[in-house]
Amino acid sequence: MKIQIAQTAIILWYLVGIAGFMIRPLQPYFQMLTPWGMVAASLLLVFFHEPKNLKSSLIIISIALVGFVVEVIGVNTQAIFGYYIYGKTLGLKFLNTPLVIGLNWLILIYGITVIAKPIRNTWYFPLVGATAMVIFDWLMEPVAIATDMWYWAFNFIPLKNYIDWFLVSGFLFLMIRILKVEFNNRIAGILIAMQVVFFLALNILSHF
Repeated sequence: MKIQIAQTAIILWYLVGIAGFMIRPLQPYFQMLTPWGMVAASLLLVFFHEPKNLKSSLIIISIALVGFVVEVIGVNTQAIFGYYIYGKTLGLKFLNTPLVIGLNWLILIYGITVIAKPIRNTWYFPLVGATAMVIFDWLMEPVAIATDMWYWAFNFIPLKNYIDWFLVSGFLFLMIRILKVEFNNRIAGILIAMQVVFFLALNILSHF
């Protein structure tokens, strides 16, 4: 019953979000809700995560921390991803980096790992996972820019961004494989699916 309630809530949240971001007067309010949505999604993943043990807990925390640190380095030095700055939508910042950005990395890395369970122990799992991350980022970028999440110098998304996304996420997936981390979660699939629907819908609808 809890699973069904959570899955229904996730679907409704993203469908309402699509409408909210497309209706101009409502967009500022939904932008303010964005970081809280990321926090809620992360808490749901942790709540339904199995198995609950120290190893997986440490890995989950580490993924979020690595994601945050990489973004701190990237936005402050341009050595990773390219020349970009964060807007206001993702909320409170530390070192010019939204505190919730690590949760974005966690949600995606964790969710893809759960979905890719059948190939998790194969040598090509990190490559498949990293490719999925790049495709997701490609979908996310236009929406993120349009909704004041972040901006690129000269309004140009560099190829370096996608290369570095592939390398960083590939490293995280490789560590998950090497450490034989067990991630099981009955809501992760619907959460990732609805994120794809959300960004895909906003990309399409923005052209009308």
